Amino acid sequence: MAGRSAQIEQAPGTLLHHERLPAELWPDSAAVSYRIHYRSIGYDGAGRTIGGSVFVPAGDPPSGGWPVVGYAHGTCGLADATAPSRVGLSKQERLHVGAWLAAGWVVAATDYEGLATPGPHPYLNGEAVFDDVIDAVRAAHGLAHPLSPAWIVVGFSQGGHAAMFAAIAATKYAPELDFRGTIALAPPVHATMIVQLQTSDGAGPLTIFMPFLLAGLRTGRPDFDVRAFLTPAGREMVDFAAHASLGQMFKAIAAATNDHIGTTDLLVGRPQIESVLDACRVPLTRLDRPLFLAAGGADEVIPLEVVDRFAADLHDTGSEIFYTVHPDASHAAMLTTGLDEILTWAGNVLERSPISGTRHGFDLLDITCDGFLTRDDYDAFALRLVQAAGEPPGSAKARAVRDGYRALWQSVYLAADTDGDDRVSSAEFADWIRSGAELDADITPLARAVIDLVDTGDGVLQPCELDRLLLGCNFSRDEARAEFDRLDLDGNGEVSADELVAAIHDFCVDPSLDKPGYWLFGRF
Repeated sequence: MAGRSAQIEQAPGTLLHHERLPAELWPDSAAVSYRIHYRSIGYDGAGRTIGGSVFVPAGDPPSGGWPVVGYAHGTCGLADATAPSRVGLSKQERLHVGAWLAAGWVVAATDYEGLATPGPHPYLNGEAVFDDVIDAVRAAHGLAHPLSPAWIVVGFSQGGHAAMFAAIAATKYAPELDFRGTIALAPPVHATMIVQLQTSDGAGPLTIFMPFLLAGLRTGRPDFDVRAFLTPAGREMVDFAAHASLGQMFKAIAAATNDHIGTTDLLVGRPQIESVLDACRVPLTRLDRPLFLAAGGADEVIPLEVVDRFAADLHDTGSEIFYTVHPDASHAAMLTTGLDEILTWAGNVLERSPISGTRHGFDLLDITCDGFLTRDDYDAFALRLVQAAGEPPGSAKARAVRDGYRALWQSVYLAADTDGDDRVSSAEFADWIRSGAELDADITPLARAVIDLVDTGDGVLQPCELDRLLLGCNFSRDEARAEFDRLDLDGNGEVSADELVAAIHDFCVDPSLDKPGYWLFGRF
Protein backbone atom coordinates (compact mmCIF):
# COMPACT_ATOMS: atom_id res chain seq x y z
CA MET A 1 0.00 0.00 0.00
CA ALA A 2 2.97 2.32 -0.26
CA GLY A 3 1.49 4.29 -3.17
CA ARG A 4 -1.75 5.13 -1.46
CA SER A 5 -0.64 5.34 2.18
CA ALA A 6 2.13 7.76 1.21
CA GLN A 7 -0.60 10.31 0.55
CA ILE A 8 -1.87 10.25 4.11
CA GLU A 9 -0.49 10.92 7.58
CA GLN A 10 -1.39 7.61 9.16
CA ALA A 11 -1.53 4.15 7.69
CA PRO A 12 -4.95 2.76 6.76
CA GLY A 13 -6.51 1.09 9.76
CA THR A 14 -4.89 3.38 12.32
CA LEU A 15 -7.20 3.88 15.30
CA LEU A 16 -7.58 7.64 15.83
CA HIS A 17 -10.14 7.84 18.63
CA HIS A 18 -12.42 5.63 20.65
CA GLU A 19 -15.09 6.13 23.28
CA ARG A 20 -17.79 4.02 24.86
CA LEU A 21 -21.04 3.86 22.95
CA PRO A 22 -24.17 4.87 24.87
CA ALA A 23 -25.58 1.76 26.53
CA GLU A 24 -28.82 1.93 24.53
CA LEU A 25 -26.83 1.23 21.33
CA TRP A 26 -25.20 -1.94 22.63
CA PRO A 27 -26.30 -5.29 21.21
CA ASP A 28 -26.98 -8.20 23.53
CA SER A 29 -23.95 -10.15 24.79
CA ALA A 30 -21.61 -7.15 24.55
CA ALA A 31 -19.24 -6.67 27.47
CA VAL A 32 -18.22 -3.28 26.08
CA SER A 33 -19.03 -1.32 22.92
CA TYR A 34 -17.03 1.48 21.35
CA ARG A 35 -17.56 4.27 18.87
CA ILE A 36 -14.34 4.55 16.87
CA HIS A 37 -12.72 6.78 14.29
CA TYR A 38 -9.95 5.37 12.16
CA ARG A 39 -7.94 6.15 9.07
CA SER A 40 -8.78 4.76 5.67
CA ILE A 41 -8.58 5.86 2.06
CA GLY A 42 -11.27 7.69 0.15
CA TYR A 43 -12.35 6.70 -3.33
CA ASP A 44 -10.34 9.68 -4.59
CA GLY A 45 -7.16 8.37 -2.92
CA ALA A 46 -7.06 11.00 -0.18
CA GLY A 47 -6.70 9.98 3.44
CA ARG A 48 -10.06 9.99 5.15
CA THR A 49 -11.39 9.55 8.66
CA ILE A 50 -14.06 6.84 8.92
CA GLY A 51 -16.46 6.18 11.78
CA GLY A 52 -17.54 2.84 13.10
CA SER A 53 -18.28 0.69 16.12
CA VAL A 54 -16.54 -2.20 17.84
CA PHE A 55 -18.39 -4.68 20.03
CA VAL A 56 -16.53 -6.99 22.42
CA PRO A 57 -18.14 -10.14 23.86
CA ALA A 58 -18.39 -11.03 27.53
CA GLY A 59 -16.18 -13.72 29.03
CA ASP A 60 -12.55 -14.70 28.70
CA PRO A 61 -10.96 -14.60 25.23
CA PRO A 62 -9.74 -17.86 23.71
CA SER A 63 -6.06 -18.64 23.44
CA GLY A 64 -4.73 -16.42 20.67
CA GLY A 65 -7.45 -13.80 21.12
CA TRP A 66 -11.00 -13.25 19.88
CA PRO A 67 -11.62 -13.87 16.18
CA VAL A 68 -13.11 -10.84 14.45
CA VAL A 69 -16.13 -10.20 12.23
CA GLY A 70 -15.77 -7.22 9.91
CA TYR A 71 -19.43 -6.26 9.67
CA ALA A 72 -20.81 -4.29 6.71
CA HIS A 73 -24.25 -2.89 7.51
CA GLY A 74 -27.28 -2.65 5.28
CA THR A 75 -28.70 0.59 3.94
CA CYS A 76 -29.44 3.04 6.73
CA GLY A 77 -29.56 6.22 4.65
CA LEU A 78 -27.14 8.53 2.87
CA ALA A 79 -26.88 11.30 5.48
CA ASP A 80 -24.49 11.68 8.43
CA ALA A 81 -27.38 11.52 10.90
CA THR A 82 -28.12 7.93 9.87
CA ALA A 83 -24.66 6.46 10.62
CA PRO A 84 -24.88 3.39 12.88
CA SER A 85 -22.15 4.65 15.22
CA ARG A 86 -24.37 7.67 15.92
CA VAL A 87 -27.85 6.19 16.08
CA GLY A 88 -27.14 2.49 16.44
CA LEU A 89 -27.69 -0.45 14.16
CA SER A 90 -31.22 -1.37 13.18
CA LYS A 91 -33.08 -3.71 15.54
CA GLN A 92 -32.57 -6.70 13.26
CA GLU A 93 -28.89 -5.94 12.73
CA ARG A 94 -28.38 -5.56 16.47
CA LEU A 95 -29.85 -9.02 16.96
CA HIS A 96 -27.55 -10.37 14.26
CA VAL A 97 -24.45 -8.80 15.80
CA GLY A 98 -25.52 -10.05 19.23
CA ALA A 99 -25.46 -13.62 17.90
CA TRP A 100 -21.84 -13.21 16.82
CA LEU A 101 -20.91 -11.84 20.24
CA ALA A 102 -22.64 -14.73 22.00
CA ALA A 103 -20.63 -17.11 19.79
CA GLY A 104 -17.35 -15.50 20.89
CA TRP A 105 -16.49 -13.08 18.08
CA VAL A 106 -15.52 -9.42 18.30
CA VAL A 107 -17.45 -7.37 15.74
CA ALA A 108 -15.88 -4.34 14.01
CA ALA A 109 -18.60 -2.46 12.10
CA THR A 110 -17.72 0.36 9.71
CA ASP A 111 -20.05 3.28 9.01
CA TYR A 112 -18.52 3.57 5.46
CA GLU A 113 -16.86 6.71 4.23
CA GLY A 114 -19.01 9.81 4.18
CA LEU A 115 -21.43 8.71 6.93
CA ALA A 116 -20.84 10.77 10.10
CA THR A 117 -17.48 11.88 8.75
CA PRO A 118 -16.51 14.47 6.11
CA GLY A 119 -17.06 13.75 2.44
CA PRO A 120 -19.81 12.13 0.38
CA HIS A 121 -21.00 8.56 0.87
CA PRO A 122 -20.42 6.51 -2.32
CA TYR A 123 -23.53 4.35 -2.16
CA LEU A 124 -23.25 0.86 -3.68
CA ASN A 125 -19.68 1.52 -4.80
CA GLY A 126 -17.84 -1.59 -3.66
CA GLU A 127 -14.45 -0.34 -4.88
CA ALA A 128 -14.84 2.71 -2.64
CA VAL A 129 -15.89 1.02 0.60
CA PHE A 130 -14.27 -2.41 0.72
CA ASP A 131 -11.22 -0.87 2.42
CA ASP A 132 -13.46 0.82 5.01
CA VAL A 133 -14.68 -2.64 6.04
CA ILE A 134 -11.18 -4.10 6.27
CA ASP A 135 -9.63 -1.07 7.96
CA ALA A 136 -12.27 -1.22 10.71
CA VAL A 137 -10.90 -4.68 11.57
CA ARG A 138 -7.39 -3.27 11.63
CA ALA A 139 -8.54 -0.43 13.87
CA ALA A 140 -10.15 -2.87 16.32
CA HIS A 141 -6.69 -4.31 16.89
CA GLY A 142 -5.70 -0.91 18.27
CA LEU A 143 -8.04 -1.33 21.23
CA ALA A 144 -6.89 -2.89 24.49
CA HIS A 145 -8.42 -6.29 23.83
CA PRO A 146 -6.70 -9.52 22.77
CA LEU A 147 -7.72 -10.16 19.15
CA SER A 148 -6.75 -12.97 16.83
CA PRO A 149 -5.53 -12.04 13.33
CA ALA A 150 -8.19 -14.46 12.02
CA TRP A 151 -11.26 -12.69 10.68
CA ILE A 152 -14.20 -12.97 8.32
CA VAL A 153 -16.33 -10.37 6.58
CA VAL A 154 -20.10 -10.40 7.02
CA GLY A 155 -22.44 -8.11 5.11
CA PHE A 156 -26.17 -7.62 4.70
CA SER A 157 -27.89 -5.98 1.72
CA GLN A 158 -25.75 -2.93 0.83
CA GLY A 159 -23.18 -4.44 3.17
CA GLY A 160 -23.40 -7.76 1.35
CA HIS A 161 -22.34 -5.90 -1.79
CA ALA A 162 -19.40 -4.33 0.10
CA ALA A 163 -18.51 -7.72 1.56
CA MET A 164 -18.24 -9.25 -1.91
CA PHE A 165 -15.71 -6.60 -2.94
CA ALA A 166 -13.82 -7.17 0.31
CA ALA A 167 -13.78 -10.88 -0.53
CA ILE A 168 -11.95 -10.13 -3.78
CA ALA A 169 -9.36 -7.84 -2.19
CA ALA A 170 -8.90 -8.79 1.48
CA THR A 171 -5.94 -11.15 1.39
CA LYS A 172 -3.81 -8.71 -0.58
CA TYR A 173 -5.05 -5.49 1.04
CA ALA A 174 -4.36 -6.60 4.63
CA PRO A 175 -1.75 -9.39 4.47
CA GLU A 176 -0.95 -9.00 8.17
CA LEU A 177 -4.43 -10.31 8.97
CA ASP A 178 -5.63 -13.87 8.43
CA PHE A 179 -8.71 -13.60 6.23
CA ARG A 180 -10.83 -16.76 6.37
CA GLY A 181 -13.98 -16.12 4.34
CA THR A 182 -17.09 -14.11 3.49
CA ILE A 183 -20.76 -14.19 4.46
CA ALA A 184 -23.06 -12.19 2.16
CA LEU A 185 -26.75 -11.98 3.06
CA ALA A 186 -29.18 -10.74 0.38
CA PRO A 187 -26.52 -8.79 -1.53
CA PRO A 188 -27.52 -6.52 -4.48
CA VAL A 189 -24.90 -8.10 -6.72
CA HIS A 190 -26.33 -6.90 -10.03
CA ALA A 191 -27.98 -3.47 -9.86
CA THR A 192 -28.95 -3.47 -13.54
CA MET A 193 -30.87 -6.71 -13.23
CA ILE A 194 -32.54 -5.57 -10.01
CA VAL A 195 -33.72 -2.33 -11.60
CA GLN A 196 -35.01 -4.16 -14.68
CA LEU A 197 -37.08 -6.49 -12.52
CA GLN A 198 -38.32 -3.84 -10.10
CA THR A 199 -39.40 -1.30 -12.72
CA SER A 200 -41.08 -3.55 -15.28
CA ASP A 201 -44.55 -3.11 -13.74
CA GLY A 202 -45.76 0.49 -13.78
CA ALA A 203 -48.44 -0.21 -11.20
CA GLY A 204 -46.01 -2.16 -9.05
CA PRO A 205 -44.90 -0.79 -5.69
CA LEU A 206 -41.74 1.26 -5.44
CA THR A 207 -39.09 -0.60 -3.43
CA ILE A 208 -36.83 1.04 -0.84
CA PHE A 209 -33.82 0.18 -3.01
CA MET A 210 -34.72 2.49 -5.89
CA PRO A 211 -34.71 6.00 -4.35
CA PHE A 212 -31.54 5.35 -2.34
CA LEU A 213 -29.80 3.92 -5.40
CA LEU A 214 -30.77 6.80 -7.67
CA ALA A 215 -29.78 9.39 -5.07
CA GLY A 216 -26.56 7.61 -4.15
CA LEU A 217 -25.31 7.22 -7.71
CA ARG A 218 -24.82 10.96 -7.93
CA THR A 219 -21.91 10.73 -5.49
CA GLY A 220 -19.77 8.59 -7.76
CA ARG A 221 -21.09 10.15 -10.97
CA PRO A 222 -21.88 13.83 -10.35
CA ASP A 223 -22.31 14.26 -14.12
CA PHE A 224 -25.22 11.82 -14.02
CA ASP A 225 -28.63 12.90 -12.69
CA VAL A 226 -31.45 10.44 -13.16
CA ARG A 227 -33.97 13.07 -12.02
CA ALA A 228 -34.19 14.24 -15.62
CA PHE A 229 -36.12 11.03 -16.41
CA LEU A 230 -38.45 11.17 -13.41
CA THR A 231 -41.80 12.79 -12.70
CA PRO A 232 -41.93 15.80 -10.36
CA ALA A 233 -42.92 13.40 -7.56
CA GLY A 234 -39.97 11.19 -8.48
CA ARG A 235 -37.51 14.06 -8.39
CA GLU A 236 -38.82 15.07 -4.99
CA MET A 237 -38.50 11.47 -3.81
CA VAL A 238 -34.86 11.18 -4.91
CA ASP A 239 -33.96 14.52 -3.32
CA PHE A 240 -35.60 13.36 -0.07
CA ALA A 241 -33.59 10.12 -0.16
CA ALA A 242 -30.36 12.11 -0.01
CA HIS A 243 -31.00 13.03 3.62
CA ALA A 244 -33.76 10.70 4.86
CA SER A 245 -33.36 7.85 7.32
CA LEU A 246 -34.43 4.33 6.40
CA GLY A 247 -37.60 4.67 8.48
CA GLN A 248 -38.51 8.00 6.88
CA MET A 249 -37.95 6.53 3.43
CA PHE A 250 -40.23 3.56 4.11
CA LYS A 251 -43.01 6.01 5.00
CA ALA A 252 -42.34 8.10 1.89
CA ILE A 253 -42.67 5.15 -0.51
CA ALA A 254 -45.64 3.53 1.22
CA ALA A 255 -48.13 4.34 -1.55
CA ALA A 256 -45.71 5.07 -4.41
CA THR A 257 -45.61 3.14 -7.68
CA ASN A 258 -43.19 3.14 -10.59
CA ASP A 259 -45.66 5.11 -12.70
CA HIS A 260 -46.05 7.66 -9.92
CA ILE A 261 -42.38 8.56 -9.79
CA GLY A 262 -41.42 7.79 -13.39
CA THR A 263 -39.27 4.69 -12.98
CA THR A 264 -41.40 2.35 -15.11
CA ASP A 265 -39.05 0.51 -17.52
CA LEU A 266 -36.34 2.92 -16.43
CA LEU A 267 -33.63 1.29 -18.53
CA VAL A 268 -35.58 0.98 -21.78
CA GLY A 269 -33.98 3.26 -24.37
CA ARG A 270 -31.59 4.74 -21.78
CA PRO A 271 -28.20 3.03 -22.19
CA GLN A 272 -26.49 5.74 -20.14
CA ILE A 273 -28.39 4.64 -17.03
CA GLU A 274 -27.57 1.01 -17.67
CA SER A 275 -23.90 1.92 -18.04
CA VAL A 276 -23.88 3.70 -14.67
CA LEU A 277 -25.65 0.79 -12.97
CA ASP A 278 -23.31 -1.74 -14.56
CA ALA A 279 -20.43 -0.14 -12.67
CA CYS A 280 -22.10 -1.32 -9.43
CA ARG A 281 -22.03 -4.96 -10.48
CA VAL A 282 -19.93 -7.37 -8.41
CA PRO A 283 -17.25 -8.85 -10.72
CA LEU A 284 -17.42 -12.60 -11.19
CA THR A 285 -14.01 -13.94 -10.27
CA ARG A 286 -12.63 -16.90 -8.42
CA LEU A 287 -12.46 -16.10 -4.70
CA ASP A 288 -9.43 -17.26 -2.75
CA ARG A 289 -11.46 -17.87 0.40
CA PRO A 290 -14.83 -19.61 0.92
CA LEU A 291 -18.15 -17.79 0.60
CA PHE A 292 -21.45 -18.29 2.42
CA LEU A 293 -24.20 -16.72 0.30
CA ALA A 294 -27.84 -16.52 1.39
CA ALA A 295 -31.04 -15.22 -0.21
CA GLY A 296 -34.71 -14.98 0.76
CA GLY A 297 -37.54 -16.40 -1.31
CA ALA A 298 -39.86 -13.64 -0.06
CA ASP A 299 -37.29 -10.83 -0.31
CA GLU A 300 -39.14 -7.73 -1.50
CA VAL A 301 -35.93 -5.75 -2.11
CA ILE A 302 -33.42 -8.14 -3.73
CA PRO A 303 -35.20 -10.53 -6.14
CA LEU A 304 -34.27 -14.14 -5.54
CA GLU A 305 -33.47 -14.74 -9.21
CA VAL A 306 -30.70 -12.11 -9.04
CA VAL A 307 -28.88 -13.96 -6.27
CA ASP A 308 -29.69 -17.36 -7.83
CA ARG A 309 -28.01 -16.36 -11.06
CA PHE A 310 -25.00 -14.88 -9.29
CA ALA A 311 -24.56 -18.02 -7.17
CA ALA A 312 -24.61 -20.24 -10.25
CA ASP A 313 -22.16 -18.03 -12.13
CA LEU A 314 -19.83 -17.75 -9.15
CA HIS A 315 -19.89 -21.51 -8.65
CA ASP A 316 -18.67 -21.88 -12.23
CA THR A 317 -15.58 -19.80 -11.39
CA GLY A 318 -14.32 -22.56 -9.12
CA SER A 319 -14.97 -20.50 -5.98
CA GLU A 320 -15.83 -22.45 -2.87
CA ILE A 321 -19.42 -21.37 -2.25
CA PHE A 322 -22.15 -22.50 0.10
CA TYR A 323 -25.47 -21.13 -1.15
CA THR A 324 -28.68 -21.33 0.83
CA VAL A 325 -32.18 -20.00 0.15
CA HIS A 326 -34.76 -19.38 2.88
CA PRO A 327 -38.07 -19.63 1.01
CA ASP A 328 -40.18 -17.60 3.43
CA ALA A 329 -37.63 -14.97 4.45
CA SER A 330 -38.24 -11.29 3.72
CA HIS A 331 -35.33 -8.91 3.21
CA ALA A 332 -34.93 -7.88 6.85
CA ALA A 333 -35.57 -11.42 8.06
CA MET A 334 -32.36 -12.54 6.35
CA LEU A 335 -30.49 -11.09 9.32
CA THR A 336 -31.99 -13.52 11.81
CA THR A 337 -32.94 -16.53 9.67
CA GLY A 338 -30.54 -19.48 9.67
CA LEU A 339 -28.16 -17.99 12.23
CA ASP A 340 -27.14 -21.38 13.59
CA GLU A 341 -26.11 -22.48 10.11
CA ILE A 342 -24.14 -19.26 9.59
CA LEU A 343 -22.30 -19.56 12.90
CA THR A 344 -21.48 -23.23 12.28
CA TRP A 345 -20.08 -22.40 8.84
CA ALA A 346 -17.95 -19.59 10.30
CA GLY A 347 -16.63 -21.86 13.03
CA ASN A 348 -15.62 -24.42 10.43
CA VAL A 349 -13.67 -21.97 8.25
CA LEU A 350 -11.96 -20.67 11.37
CA GLU A 351 -10.58 -24.14 12.03
CA ARG A 352 -8.94 -24.71 8.65
CA SER A 353 -6.13 -23.21 6.63
CA PRO A 354 -6.40 -21.58 3.17
CA ILE A 355 -5.90 -23.77 0.12
CA SER A 356 -3.69 -22.69 -2.75
CA GLY A 357 -3.04 -24.13 -6.18
CA THR A 358 -1.10 -23.65 -9.40
CA ARG A 359 -2.66 -22.99 -12.78
CA HIS A 360 -1.29 -23.22 -16.30
CA GLY A 361 -1.92 -22.19 -19.92
CA PHE A 362 -5.39 -20.92 -20.82
CA ASP A 363 -6.33 -21.22 -17.13
CA LEU A 364 -3.96 -18.36 -16.30
CA LEU A 365 -6.16 -16.03 -18.34
CA ASP A 366 -9.39 -17.66 -17.18
CA ILE A 367 -9.27 -16.15 -13.70
CA THR A 368 -12.92 -17.04 -13.10
CA CYS A 369 -12.07 -20.72 -13.79
CA ASP A 370 -15.29 -21.36 -15.70
CA GLY A 371 -13.62 -22.58 -18.89
CA PHE A 372 -14.24 -19.33 -20.77
CA LEU A 373 -12.72 -15.88 -21.11
CA THR A 374 -15.24 -13.10 -20.39
CA ARG A 375 -15.10 -9.41 -19.62
CA ASP A 376 -15.20 -10.27 -15.93
CA ASP A 377 -11.81 -11.96 -16.20
CA TYR A 378 -10.29 -8.73 -17.52
CA ASP A 379 -12.18 -6.55 -15.01
CA ALA A 380 -10.75 -8.70 -12.21
CA PHE A 381 -7.23 -8.31 -13.62
CA ALA A 382 -7.70 -4.53 -13.61
CA LEU A 383 -9.12 -4.34 -10.08
CA ARG A 384 -6.31 -6.42 -8.65
CA LEU A 385 -3.50 -4.65 -10.50
CA VAL A 386 -4.78 -1.23 -9.44
CA GLN A 387 -4.97 -2.46 -5.87
CA ALA A 388 -1.48 -3.99 -6.08
CA ALA A 389 -0.11 -0.66 -7.33
CA GLY A 390 -1.71 1.19 -4.43
CA GLU A 391 -3.74 3.41 -6.77
CA PRO A 392 -7.12 4.77 -5.64
CA PRO A 393 -9.77 2.97 -7.72
CA GLY A 394 -11.55 6.22 -8.61
CA SER A 395 -8.48 7.93 -10.08
CA ALA A 396 -7.88 8.67 -13.75
CA LYS A 397 -4.93 6.25 -13.73
CA ALA A 398 -7.11 3.43 -12.39
CA ARG A 399 -9.80 4.13 -14.98
CA ALA A 400 -7.16 4.02 -17.72
CA VAL A 401 -6.04 0.59 -16.53
CA ARG A 402 -9.64 -0.69 -16.52
CA ASP A 403 -10.17 0.76 -20.01
CA GLY A 404 -6.93 -0.86 -21.19
CA TYR A 405 -7.90 -4.33 -19.99
CA ARG A 406 -11.39 -3.92 -21.46
CA ALA A 407 -9.95 -2.87 -24.81
CA LEU A 408 -7.78 -5.97 -24.78
CA TRP A 409 -10.80 -8.12 -23.95
CA GLN A 410 -12.80 -6.48 -26.74
CA SER A 411 -10.07 -7.32 -29.22
CA VAL A 412 -9.84 -10.95 -28.12
CA TYR A 413 -13.61 -11.40 -28.01
CA LEU A 414 -14.32 -9.84 -31.42
CA ALA A 415 -11.68 -11.98 -33.10
CA ALA A 416 -12.07 -15.28 -31.22
CA ASP A 417 -15.76 -15.57 -30.25
CA THR A 418 -16.85 -17.52 -33.33
CA ASP A 419 -20.14 -18.82 -31.89
CA GLY A 420 -21.37 -15.38 -30.78
CA ASP A 421 -22.04 -16.26 -27.12
CA ASP A 422 -20.07 -13.25 -25.78
CA ARG A 423 -17.31 -15.41 -24.33
CA VAL A 424 -14.24 -17.23 -25.59
CA SER A 425 -13.77 -20.93 -24.91
CA SER A 426 -10.36 -22.58 -24.68
CA ALA A 427 -10.98 -24.14 -28.10
CA GLU A 428 -11.92 -20.79 -29.67
CA PHE A 429 -8.85 -19.23 -28.05
CA ALA A 430 -6.58 -21.95 -29.44
CA ASP A 431 -8.08 -21.56 -32.95
CA TRP A 432 -7.56 -17.83 -32.81
CA ILE A 433 -3.93 -18.21 -31.77
CA ARG A 434 -3.29 -20.73 -34.55
CA SER A 435 -4.78 -18.31 -37.08
CA GLY A 436 -2.10 -15.74 -36.25
CA ALA A 437 -3.64 -13.49 -33.60
CA GLU A 438 -2.78 -9.81 -33.91
CA LEU A 439 -2.97 -7.76 -30.74
CA ASP A 440 -0.23 -5.14 -30.58
CA ALA A 441 -2.39 -2.10 -31.38
CA ASP A 442 -4.98 -3.18 -28.84
CA ILE A 443 -2.36 -3.85 -26.14
CA THR A 444 -0.73 -0.42 -26.40
CA PRO A 445 -3.33 1.48 -24.29
CA LEU A 446 -2.98 -1.10 -21.51
CA ALA A 447 0.82 -0.98 -21.62
CA ARG A 448 0.72 2.81 -21.47
CA ALA A 449 -1.75 2.78 -18.56
CA VAL A 450 0.37 0.27 -16.61
CA ILE A 451 3.45 2.45 -16.99
CA ASP A 452 1.50 5.53 -15.94
CA LEU A 453 0.50 3.79 -12.68
CA VAL A 454 4.03 4.20 -11.30
CA ASP A 455 5.86 6.45 -13.78
CA THR A 456 7.41 9.59 -12.27
CA GLY A 457 7.41 11.47 -15.54
CA ASP A 458 9.70 10.08 -18.24
CA GLY A 459 7.17 7.77 -19.90
CA VAL A 460 9.10 4.55 -19.24
CA LEU A 461 9.57 2.14 -16.35
CA GLN A 462 12.73 2.60 -14.33
CA PRO A 463 13.91 -0.30 -12.12
CA CYS A 464 12.62 1.34 -8.94
CA GLU A 465 9.21 1.99 -10.55
CA LEU A 466 8.80 -1.60 -11.69
CA ASP A 467 9.98 -2.70 -8.22
CA ARG A 468 7.10 -0.78 -6.67
CA LEU A 469 4.57 -2.38 -9.00
CA LEU A 470 5.92 -5.94 -8.74
CA LEU A 471 6.37 -5.86 -4.97
CA GLY A 472 2.66 -5.08 -4.83
CA CYS A 473 2.10 -8.16 -7.03
CA ASN A 474 3.78 -10.40 -4.42
CA PHE A 475 7.19 -10.55 -6.08
CA SER A 476 10.31 -10.54 -3.95
CA ARG A 477 12.81 -7.77 -4.69
CA ASP A 478 15.16 -10.28 -6.36
CA GLU A 479 12.28 -11.58 -8.51
CA ALA A 480 11.33 -8.02 -9.45
CA ARG A 481 14.86 -7.21 -10.60
CA ALA A 482 15.05 -10.42 -12.63
CA GLU A 483 11.69 -9.55 -14.23
CA PHE A 484 13.00 -6.09 -15.13
CA ASP A 485 15.96 -7.64 -16.92
CA ARG A 486 13.63 -9.91 -18.93
CA LEU A 487 11.39 -6.98 -19.92
CA ASP A 488 14.29 -4.69 -20.88
CA LEU A 489 14.85 -6.24 -24.30
CA ASP A 490 17.41 -3.70 -25.55
CA GLY A 491 19.31 -3.61 -22.24
CA ASN A 492 19.23 0.18 -21.92
CA GLY A 493 18.17 0.14 -18.26
CA GLU A 494 14.51 1.06 -18.77
CA VAL A 495 11.32 -0.61 -20.00
CA SER A 496 9.46 1.21 -22.76
CA ALA A 497 5.82 0.87 -23.75
CA ASP A 498 6.90 -1.13 -26.82
CA GLU A 499 8.81 -3.58 -24.65
CA LEU A 500 5.82 -3.96 -22.33
CA VAL A 501 3.54 -4.48 -25.35
CA ALA A 502 5.85 -7.29 -26.51
CA ALA A 503 5.70 -8.95 -23.08
CA ILE A 504 1.90 -8.73 -22.89
CA HIS A 505 1.54 -10.02 -26.45
CA ASP A 506 3.84 -12.99 -25.83
CA PHE A 507 1.88 -13.98 -22.74
CA CYS A 508 -1.57 -13.53 -24.27
CA VAL A 509 -0.83 -15.71 -27.27
CA ASP A 510 0.93 -18.41 -25.21
CA PRO A 511 0.01 -18.08 -21.52
CA SER A 512 2.70 -19.59 -19.29
CA LEU A 513 4.45 -18.69 -16.07
CA ASP A 514 7.83 -18.34 -17.78
CA LYS A 515 6.66 -15.35 -19.86
CA PRO A 516 7.69 -11.94 -18.48
CA GLY A 517 4.18 -10.47 -18.93
CA TYR A 518 2.38 -13.03 -16.78
CA TRP A 519 2.29 -10.84 -13.66
CA LEU A 520 -0.27 -8.62 -15.40
CA PHE A 521 -2.70 -11.52 -15.47
CA GLY A 522 -3.00 -12.87 -12.00
CA ARG A 523 0.00 -12.78 -9.67
CA PHE A 524 -1.62 -10.40 -7.21
